[in-house]
Amino acid sequence: MKTTMDQGLRQNSRKGVGAYYWHAIWAVVLSFQLAHVQAAGLKLQAIDFTTLPGDNLQLQLSLSGPASSPRIFHTDNPARIALDLPGVGNELEKKLIPINVGGAQSIQALEASGRTRVVINLTALTPYTSRVEGNNIYVTLLKNKGGSFAEAPSYAAPPIRAPSEFEDKWSGREIRNVDFRRGENGAGRLLVTLGDPKTVVDIREEGRKVIVDFPNTALPSTLARRLDVQDFATPVQTIDSMMDGNRARMIITPLSEDYDYSSYQTDNLLTVEFRPLTKVEREEIKKKAFAFSGEKLSLNFQDIPVRNVLQILADFTNLNIVASDTVQGNVTLRLNEVPWDQALDLVLKARGLGKRQEGNIIRVAPLDEINKQEKEELEAQKVVEELEPLRTEIIQINYTKADDIKQVLVGTTEKTSPSSSQPAPSITFPGYTGTSNTTTGQEVSQSILSGRGNVTTDPRTNQLIVKDTARNLERVRDLIKKLDIPVRQVLIESRVVIANNDFTRQLGSRLSVRGPEDNLVISGGGTGANAGKVTTTTNSQPGPLSTFGATATGTAGSALTSLAAASPFASAGVTLLKAGDFLLDLELSAAQTENRAEIISNPRLVTADQTKAVIKQGEEIPYQTTVVAGGGASANIQFKQAVLELNVTPHITPDDQILMELLIKKDARGQQIQTASGTQFAIDKREIDTTALVSNGQTVVLGGVYEATKQNTTDKVPFFGDLPGVGFMFRRNSVTDNKRELLIFITPKILRQFVGTP
Repeated sequence: MKTTMDQGLRQNSRKGVGAYYWHAIWAVVLSFQLAHVQAAGLKLQAIDFTTLPGDNLQLQLSLSGPASSPRIFHTDNPARIALDLPGVGNELEKKLIPINVGGAQSIQALEASGRTRVVINLTALTPYTSRVEGNNIYVTLLKNKGGSFAEAPSYAAPPIRAPSEFEDKWSGREIRNVDFRRGENGAGRLLVTLGDPKTVVDIREEGRKVIVDFPNTALPSTLARRLDVQDFATPVQTIDSMMDGNRARMIITPLSEDYDYSSYQTDNLLTVEFRPLTKVEREEIKKKAFAFSGEKLSLNFQDIPVRNVLQILADFTNLNIVASDTVQGNVTLRLNEVPWDQALDLVLKARGLGKRQEGNIIRVAPLDEINKQEKEELEAQKVVEELEPLRTEIIQINYTKADDIKQVLVGTTEKTSPSSSQPAPSITFPGYTGTSNTTTGQEVSQSILSGRGNVTTDPRTNQLIVKDTARNLERVRDLIKKLDIPVRQVLIESRVVIANNDFTRQLGSRLSVRGPEDNLVISGGGTGANAGKVTTTTNSQPGPLSTFGATATGTAGSALTSLAAASPFASAGVTLLKAGDFLLDLELSAAQTENRAEIISNPRLVTADQTKAVIKQGEEIPYQTTVVAGGGASANIQFKQAVLELNVTPHITPDDQILMELLIKKDARGQQIQTASGTQFAIDKREIDTTALVSNGQTVVLGGVYEATKQNTTDKVPFFGDLPGVGFMFRRNSVTDNKRELLIFITPKILRQFVGTP
């Protein structure tokens, strides 16, 4: 009975579990169907774009329902950003939407295989961010000021993983694996697995090598190696992976120049593909490099007039060719399948002719005639400028001094070498006679203004008042627009560290004899001024057999040897021998001094690019000098600086590094020196004068001085000091070990600019 009931319970239990599993499966199927129905109804309805402050471009993708995070990847060559929208249809009227704003050229949306892909075509790879709000997907293209693919917030959370050895230092940005594979048609693929999909990637071509940089990314030591992939039969020969400062770098060396490369990134996998070029592609590249692109023709003539050849080329190209009357002579030609523009150049060079093309009209004449005509046109234009009326314009200067801009506009003057044999050239036209700007033996101005123009400044309002022709005023405005920009600033911080570690030890002895009249009494107690003092009294009774002093004590009597420590911190005395009323006493003394000191000076300052800055702190030390004049001497007081000084002139390079001309001083008052004029002070000099190139925010050691002094000194009585066992009573040992170190650090930082350029 019990067995039957247990079996029934087990059957019911199995039925309940089975029913539970079936319900769960149906729930999953229904959820997938519901999601499919919802996704199937989503449509991409519109794409809009707008410009944000800071020259950023925002793209808005509007869907018919709630949007989900898209799958985003980008390629470097060509520069594109692609968004995959699974389960979303395309209802846009145009497949290609032109933008031509900032770095974006166009947007293309295509629907295939149940998804819509939106491709953003760029002129160059640009940093971007993405977010989802309701029915809209926003993609913001950031203005790329650094010239590299900058960091952008992630559009999806990275997978959960265990922290690596570089987690703390590099915030999870590291290269996890480097692999190489052979693709289709002999293409080579470099596969780089990244720890963070947001990792910055900068790919460029330098010479015959392709450089892949990962700023602020760590490369494990196991991956820092060379991969020889020549056996894969691809355009790639070697791949060198290394750490370069705070960035990982890969140098890819191709076998030859017959290759083309592209890159794209999907999640945390970066692929750089090298594709060999076909024969047709190589021919196309050669055609682009060839200077002549005209249609090919064949010419075979014997002693034909040049004018007839020009007529043939005009009929072949349908261009208008105007030949001067001075174009004469014959030429022999045998050209087979040569571009017509190359054939024209060969004919002109053979007869010393030149050409000038304006639109579809080609003018042919001897070179001397063309040069003369152009010179006359320029001189006529100069005459027009000399007669053109002048205008006055006031230009506001924002970020620099008006006097500095004026100096650029006025320019400098150069003096030509004098020559008496060649007079100054003159320009003569009907109704005008003048001289050229270049006059032998006179100053020639390099001014931006014309000969009649002038410029003045108003320091109160920082404005320029320019008077010149209308054409030259336009050039002046364009030049000022490029010069009047905010100058970048640099925070320069230095640290001067002086560390001392001094050690001195002395061990000595003193041997003396005391007679009946030299007795030593030690008063260890007492109060007041007599507490703990050693006094000597006269007593017929002999002294104690031994005396030990917790403080520095000595024995009264005649010294046989005096080799005690110079400044003992402890001493001990003992009576070695008693003979009648005489005692032989031994005093041992010891002293040890340790001195550790660390002085840190931290001057810092902010200055503009290419601007010298100085900061000082310290004292001026007076010293007396004697001046002898008129048969007499007079005292004169002068001052000399002993200061901490930072003198720097920074220059920010285009790649955000700082080149600095540095003078750092840490002077201090030194020891006293007795001179005829009295007590003077020496100055301890610590100074470095150098030029250094430092990356933004990095700290480098400019220099340092390390001094170490080790000295062992032994003072002893000849022969007795070398005796074994008792030699210590006749010698004094001194050990000195001093270390001094000077280190100078520098840290430059480029300050963020909050003011936009005009």
